Amino acid sequence: MKARHASSEVLVIGAGPAGLYAAFYAGLRGLSVRLIDAQPEPGGQLSALYPDKVVYDVPGLPATRAAEIVDALVRQLAPFRPDYRLGEVARDLRRTPDGWTVGTDQAEYPAGAVIVAAGLGALLPREVRLPGLHPDVRTALPDPAAFSGRRVLVVGGVPQATRAALTLAGTGAAVTLTHRRALFRGSPEQLEQVQTLRNSGALQVHAPAELDRLDERGAWLKLGGDRQHVPADTVLVFNGFLPDLGPLQGWPLNWQGEYLPADEQQMTALPGVFVAGDVSLSGGDFKLISVGLALAALAANAAAHFVRPELKIRPGHSSDRRLPPH
Repeated sequence: MKARHASSEVLVIGAGPAGLYAAFYAGLRGLSVRLIDAQPEPGGQLSALYPDKVVYDVPGLPATRAAEIVDALVRQLAPFRPDYRLGEVARDLRRTPDGWTVGTDQAEYPAGAVIVAAGLGALLPREVRLPGLHPDVRTALPDPAAFSGRRVLVVGGVPQATRAALTLAGTGAAVTLTHRRALFRGSPEQLEQVQTLRNSGALQVHAPAELDRLDERGAWLKLGGDRQHVPADTVLVFNGFLPDLGPLQGWPLNWQGEYLPADEQQMTALPGVFVAGDVSLSGGDFKLISVGLALAALAANAAAHFVRPELKIRPGHSSDRRLPPH
């Protein structure tokens, strides 16, 4: 039986930029807020797909790395103590006397209002198909401390592979990092740390190398014309992500393809269910962070009025407020 959690006043589906900003504005209006996201960390596409890339068009943040934008949004939201439910996919929506309940594979979350900020959809790991068999192949890193003292092979050139290798090396695992190309992705600081650990022997790196096959003791790699066996208790494969709106598209929200239509307050066909970000039809094909943030502000303030009718939709000036202590 799924766990049923205490109700929040606003539940945000998606912890990308639009979701984080919607949660911030709900918190700024004094409402309790919860966020659900399929990824193990907030940030949506910015964290999962291109944390190391520089973004130039976010207002007030010239030439800023995507990961730094996420960090700023998380810090902006932090004083309101949001309840993050990461690594969970929203699947069910049910009307209740007090609002709505959103169900995931793990739990049920009641809320007075729901804001759908799902972007392109839940970013789920690509299916892993590798020749051979190994008893412990994973596509995510749940608890780095659990790998202390274990031999771990990390496969992939995406930022998550770099971060996982560094994290595991820091917890005492014997880590080998490999990729079919010579280059890995990550921040300059992370890539420098990889090189430092490699030089010291604390991290084994094989790149370019092709994973030939798995066996019960580890994996065989092709290094040029040679084959080398890498012992591994666990094989972590990071092969990127595919967006999936499927779990949400069964909800009766009058979907128009990948978009949700809404009124001028970003309310969908269901009262108390709002939309923001790339998934909103209001933004159309302008999939810009700035557009998503604007829609998030509209949705959050309308949701605040829906949950607490005494609150006006217009939020007033934030400079007239005092934030709670961090």
